[in-house]
Amino acid sequence: MRRSAFREHFGSLRLMALQFLSLAGIGVAWPYVNVYLTDVGFSATLIGTLSSVGALFSLIVTPLLNQIADRRGLHRRLFRLYLGGFALACAIFASSSLPLLIALAVLLFRLSGMPSMTLGMQMTITLLSGRGRAMLGKVRSFSSLGFAAAGLLAQQLFALGGYALLFIFGAVFALFSIQLASVFPARAEPAAAKDSGGQRRNRGFYVLAASQFFIWMGAFNTFAFIFVHFTQNLGVPQADIGLWAAILGAVEVPFLYLMDSLLPRVRIRIAYILSVSGIALFMLMLAAVQTLPLLLLILLFRGLAWPAFHLSSFQLVNAISQPRNVATNQALLQVTMPSIALLLTGSAFGWIFDNLGAPAFFIFCALACAIGVGIVIAGFRLFDAPE
Repeated sequence: MRRSAFREHFGSLRLMALQFLSLAGIGVAWPYVNVYLTDVGFSATLIGTLSSVGALFSLIVTPLLNQIADRRGLHRRLFRLYLGGFALACAIFASSSLPLLIALAVLLFRLSGMPSMTLGMQMTITLLSGRGRAMLGKVRSFSSLGFAAAGLLAQQLFALGGYALLFIFGAVFALFSIQLASVFPARAEPAAAKDSGGQRRNRGFYVLAASQFFIWMGAFNTFAFIFVHFTQNLGVPQADIGLWAAILGAVEVPFLYLMDSLLPRVRIRIAYILSVSGIALFMLMLAAVQTLPLLLLILLFRGLAWPAFHLSSFQLVNAISQPRNVATNQALLQVTMPSIALLLTGSAFGWIFDNLGAPAFFIFCALACAIGVGIVIAGFRLFDAPE
């Protein structure tokens, strides 16, 4: 009995370490990628175009890989493959100055970063559900801690070795995460749950797909240019980007702890609607803010809205999915729909940022999120409709 309890405790520590390190890798590299691209001569329009092309590849590749993982029980191997692709992209950023190779690294970065987080989230939900532990928010708080710690570390790394050292550390964290991924079960579903081969998807899936398209249109484009906005328009030095990235992650931690007790008291759809409304409001405030103290306040507000959206989104997909296709559904809604949104709008939003300015850009992002909220409100009852 004690041995079993020790194994579970050790497994929990490994899970938290994986959450911390996998997001630390992203936290070191991601905030600097687009700033790095602008420094080597890529325009905002070209960055948006690369995002669109990456979205096109992700649109095709990610659902295919996740479907294979669902059918053959290869979830853990696929998760490790995504982490390896992320490490390779960071290694190219660190070692090459060729524009074509950098562009290829951007595409690989898009193909591996978000899919690894999505599959990792679903595998975490499965692992915790199998143990009967309702602590998703607490576990995911270590991701935010990893992101915040990486931001602080990145500030020092940038001062010591510039972009190259940042991306080297991003690759190293990803490689360590590959080793820690053994804490996950081989597949993201209970092995016994293979019974529902002919059932259709819940109608709410299609409502959520349309909603995610617009929400991620706003969110992904915001993420693509938020640090460029900080440096170009708010006077944040490039060396301090890591500090602001750390703040972005750190403010989420206390709210993630709260979500384990708050979300079960609210219908998950209601939590989803309220949280996305909060994200849209954050984007509107980002369009208006002009001073760094006010920026701190609105980042604190985002610290509440984003964890609520992140957790409610994944739990809502998990609730309306069948065990045989849960990883595929997560990929379709958390990766494919954002990819379609980026494919269709990345270049246009980049043009808006270049030519109409940051305030107009963030207003368009907020409008997209508001449309996503309206779709869920309009199709609210379809989640309860029979399959």
